[in-house]
Parts: sequence; C-alpha cells; structure tokens
Amino acid sequence: MSVLANTRVNQSKTNEQADNRVENNTVEISTTAISVIARIDYIQRFSKQMTVVIDKDSAVYSKVARQYLANISQESSNPEMNVAFVAASSKINDIQMRCRLIEQLFANTLFDPEQSLAVSILRLAKQNNGIITVIVEHAQALSLQIKYELCQLVDTAKKTKKNINVVIFGLEQAAIEIGQNKAIFDKKTSIIDACNGQVIALEHARFKSKSTVFNNAIWLKIGFASLVSLLIVVVFLYLFSEHESVNFATLPVKQSIIETSVIEKSAIALKKINTSVTQNKLASASDIHLALLSEDSSQNFLVETAKNSDILQALMLTDAVINDKQIGADVEKSVPSSTSIQVTKTQVNANDVNREKLNNLTVLPVTLNEEYYLNSEKGYVVQITGFSNLSRLAAFITLHKDQDYFSYQKSLNSQNFFVLTSKVFSDKMQAREAMNKLPQAIRDLGSFLKPVSAIKREINTVSQ
Repeated sequence: MSVLANTRVNQSKTNEQADNRVENNTVEISTTAISVIARIDYIQRFSKQMTVVIDKDSAVYSKVARQYLANISQESSNPEMNVAFVAASSKINDIQMRCRLIEQLFANTLFDPEQSLAVSILRLAKQNNGIITVIVEHAQALSLQIKYELCQLVDTAKKTKKNINVVIFGLEQAAIEIGQNKAIFDKKTSIIDACNGQVIALEHARFKSKSTVFNNAIWLKIGFASLVSLLIVVVFLYLFSEHESVNFATLPVKQSIIETSVIEKSAIALKKINTSVTQNKLASASDIHLALLSEDSSQNFLVETAKNSDILQALMLTDAVINDKQIGADVEKSVPSSTSIQVTKTQVNANDVNREKLNNLTVLPVTLNEEYYLNSEKGYVVQITGFSNLSRLAAFITLHKDQDYFSYQKSLNSQNFFVLTSKVFSDKMQAREAMNKLPQAIRDLGSFLKPVSAIKREINTVSQ
C-alpha cells in the first residue's frame, strides 16, 4: 500500500510540474506577443514607417500576425477602420497582389492593377477618411517592387497626413532583401524581431548576404595576385612585340670594323678550303697533267673531263710531285700561252723525283686597275674579296671566272694584299643592287660596299 501511495504522489507531482511549464510557456509567449504588438503600435503612432516583423520560424511570425490582427479588431472602436490581410505566395504575381489588397480595402471599385499601390490606395483613400491598415503574411514571397510600393504608400501618407499603416510578417530573407537595397528603404522601414520585439537596424550582420565571393581576406589576396600576374604578362608581351620590331640593319657601322670582319671571314673560309684539300687524297703527277690539259686535249684522250673542283685541288696543293719523264716535254707545249701559271723545268735523273711548289707564280692572275680608281671622282664599289696568296687568288678567279673584276694592291700587315672589286657605281643604291646579284658563294665571303675615296687612300699609301 505504501508503494502505491508513493507512486501516486510522484505522478501527481510530475503532472503539476508539466502544468507549470505549460503555463510558463504560455505566459512567455503572450508577453512576447504583447511586447511586439506594443512595439508595432508605437512605430505606427510616432515613426509612421512600414513595419517588418521577422523570425527564422514561419510559425512564430504567423502567430504574431494573427494576434496583431485580433488586437486591432478588439481595440478598434472606429467603424471606419479598413483592414486588408493577405498571405503572399511565390505563385502570386504583382498584379494579383495589388488586386487582392485593393479589393479587400475598397470593394466594388474600379482601379488600374498596373498602377502602384501608393497611387491607387491614396487616390481611393480620398473618399474615405478612416484608418487603413495593410497586413501581409509571408513577406519573403513579396517582390521587391511590392515592398517598395508599400513603403512609398506609408511615406506618402505621412506627408499627406493620411492614417495608413502597413505591417508585413515574414522570414529573415525579407529583411535581407531590404538591407541589400538600403538606399530606397532607409528611414522608411522599421524591422522588428518577432521573438523579443527589438528593433533591428538595416546594417545588422543578420541582413548581410553570405553568398558574397570576396568575403574572405584570402580570396581578396588571391584576386589581387591574379590581377598583378595578368598585368605583368600583358606588359611582357607588349615589350616582346616591340623588341621584335626593332631593326638593327640601319645602324651605322665603322668601316674598320667591316674590313676586319671581312678579313676574318675570308681567312676562315680559306682555312676550311685548305683543310678539305689536305684531307683528300693527293693527286699523282699524271692526274695533275690531265687536269691541266683537260680543256684543250679532251678529244685526244679517252679520259673524263676534269671538273673545276679538281683543278682547284691541283692548284692549291702545297707540295706536288712532278715526274719529268712523264710530263717534262708535254707541259711546255700543251699549256696555253694565256694561262698565268708557269712551271719551272728541272733536270732529274731516271730514278729521282723533284718536288716543286705549284703556287710559285711569276705573273699576276689579274690586271691591277689602280688608274681606274684614281680617275674616278666619287662613287662606290662592291669589295668582293681579297688575297695575299696568289695561288688562292688564281683559284678563286678560276672558280668564278664569269664575273667582271677590277683590282688594286694595298698593304695589309706588311704584306701585299690584292683586292677584287666590282666596277665603280655612281651611288650606293646601285652598288647595293649589284652586291645582291652576286652569287651566294661570293656573298658568304663577306662582300660589302666601299667608297672610292677609301680605295684612293689605300693606293696612295702603297705608292708612298
């Protein structure tokens, strides 16, 4: 029995505690609702602004909206009070929303649904001097245009001394949209928290959009670094394009530098020729004989006609063995008188071989035209090349015998240096065109333009 009695006592205590919690919650809710309603009434009496009541839970602001509507109905003693209550939805467009509000306020009245609510309601309110109250639930579904029209309605009514009140209830999204458009709602709208009745400023952190991309300092740094990198790349491409367009061909070059470079190129080219000749197999005396006689006696010998390269190789050999028994008597008879090469005959025994240098030339392979240059008052020539070795000079002329040469002698490094040029041209343009028409093999040796005045100085230096 005692156990049952204790159980009943405990159950009764539990029920009493639950009832107390329910009563406390009811008191808290009613107190909160009263404070919010009092705050709304205070704003409507003194601030004359559109009131926005928000909360994170739709059930909370909906309950406050219905309590506010019931409070208006109970306290209103004015029969001319006009109230419109509309629940907004995303399926209702702006025209339908205007129609529902105006039809509740002014029944059986013609109006233009495309006009702003501020224009239509103020025009229709002239016929009625009562209090007009507009209540909209689910304000987050209202468009920004309708919110602005309701705000303008209250602000214009305040200026025209019309008693028009607008209260909208919704989620925090409605306040966020108003905060993002602060320029058109500032000092015209009051935002109230549905839980505690506190007024929230438009600049509150709750109303700032959290979807901003550059809301973090790291993203700002990354964006700035990307912008700087892009700017550097653009500047680099611009400078590179400008550098590619620069042409150094028109820059002046000193004459001495040109001459030095030409001499160096000529020396390198001749060195390559000598290297290639020494690497080849040495020709025998009979091969040299046949090479020299190939042009005039090709019909008498059933041998292959020698090429220019074979003749050049034979002429540039430093040491060639000539057998007097094989070619002694034939060389003097068969060599044409026009050739510039003379071979000195030597006495040999039957078993002896005498060595002789083929480049021991006694006659110049070209005619010096120094008077031609001295008689020319001015102009330019193309300096083709120059040699101090007569055998190489003869080899060059043999290879390029189809060219017209003019030559003169000057002193270079205490040696006689024979220079081959073109004819004298009256201006530099003609000389440049003639240089461009030269074979590529000659231009590779370093041909360049030279004034006649420089040639005269070189000739006079040798004469002294």
